[in-house]
Amino acid sequence: MKKNFDDLYKAFEDRFRGSRELVKGRLEIYQPLLAQVPRQPEGPTLAIDLGCGRGEWLEILTEAGLEAVGVDLNGGMAQEAIERGLRIELRDAIEYLREQPDETAAVISAFHMVEHVPTDYLIELLNECRRVLAEDGLLILETPNPENISVGTHTFYLDPTHKSPLPPSLLEFLVEQVGFPEIAILRLNGSPMIEAGPTERSVHLMFEVARDYSCLARKRDDPARELKSLAAFVQTASQQMPADVEQIKGWLHFADDEIAKNSETVKGVISSTTDQLRELTESLATQLELIRAGHIALTDTVASLGRAVAERDAEVARLRRNLADAGATTTKQLAERDAEIARLNASVTRRAPMWVLGWLRSKAAGVKRAADNAKHLFRPFATQAMLFVVKHPRLRTHAIRWLKANPALLAHARLFAASRGLGVASMKISAPPPGSLSAGLAGIDPSLRGLSAHGRRIHAQLKRAVDMKRQSL
Repeated sequence: MKKNFDDLYKAFEDRFRGSRELVKGRLEIYQPLLAQVPRQPEGPTLAIDLGCGRGEWLEILTEAGLEAVGVDLNGGMAQEAIERGLRIELRDAIEYLREQPDETAAVISAFHMVEHVPTDYLIELLNECRRVLAEDGLLILETPNPENISVGTHTFYLDPTHKSPLPPSLLEFLVEQVGFPEIAILRLNGSPMIEAGPTERSVHLMFEVARDYSCLARKRDDPARELKSLAAFVQTASQQMPADVEQIKGWLHFADDEIAKNSETVKGVISSTTDQLRELTESLATQLELIRAGHIALTDTVASLGRAVAERDAEVARLRRNLADAGATTTKQLAERDAEIARLNASVTRRAPMWVLGWLRSKAAGVKRAADNAKHLFRPFATQAMLFVVKHPRLRTHAIRWLKANPALLAHARLFAASRGLGVASMKISAPPPGSLSAGLAGIDPSLRGLSAHGRRIHAQLKRAVDMKRQSL
């Protein structure tokens, strides 16, 4: 079965106009006007929706307490409204209105319907609406807004059943000409204005604001209801006019002025920045030269330090070798010294005393022989001397005092006098105290008592020499 566009129109509306819920949400803006509609004191208050489609507005009218009737030629579109229990007349709008009595409807509305009909049909439709509306009745005609550039040049033509765009001023003129005294244009269903720069605001206004508009009219203009007038409602609910050329020109002029001022500011900044860049470039060039000179000096210093380090490393290596050699030599010398010390210790310990004693004994024997020879030579003189001393009392007194001070010599004198038969023995000389001779020899090493005093001195000198030699080793 072949389909025409009427068969496809419901699917078209679902895609391009929006879902039932979205459309119904947009229509809520008219609720304040419905609240102002006078109700019949007796019986229902009639509201007629021309081109009712899926019935979103019929539901709102019913919820507002009005008796809503929808009129549409497209049964496919109206089927959804019928299934929801809404009252639908599948007829031509003018034919249906012609059958209605004068001043019987409180509200007559047409949402996105007037752009589908020729101009003459629209004028006749407006005449019938004025006749059927009650004295205080409300007319609502909503249609795409060609003031919005996107709508006027693009989206309006998505629907091939559209005849031609109706600018707000044109529809307002037609409504006025059929006799409606109170008229107002409500712009709606677009994005709200944004806070932005002049250019962006201008573009947003022309392409995004007020995609639709509604021509609102009342059959009678009552000055007493000024606060409830259509103009008062529009002032609070309407969006800005997309084709507000004066507003856009003002924004753009302001933008031009700002650009000019900013341009001068930018020029000054550029000039100042250029000077700063030039100074900075010169400063950087100077610093670069300093850095290059410093780099060269640093390179030379590093090279010099490298050479110094190499020389130091060579010197350290040489010193290490010398130290190793010296250590080896010292170790060898210490070993040899230790061996020599050991040998000398052994040799001196065993032989030095015997050698020294032998030498001393040989010297002592020589001295004894010399002494014996001296005795034979000097004995006659000693005898005469002793006799002379004995005969002279004063000399004898001094001799006795001196001999008492030398006990060993006193003993020898007694022996000598006795051997010669001299009278010295009769001299009153007290004998030396017991042990005086042995006391004089008490501090002498027994092995050296056979030596004379001179021999013992020689022995002491030799002993000191041997001790010093040991210490030097």
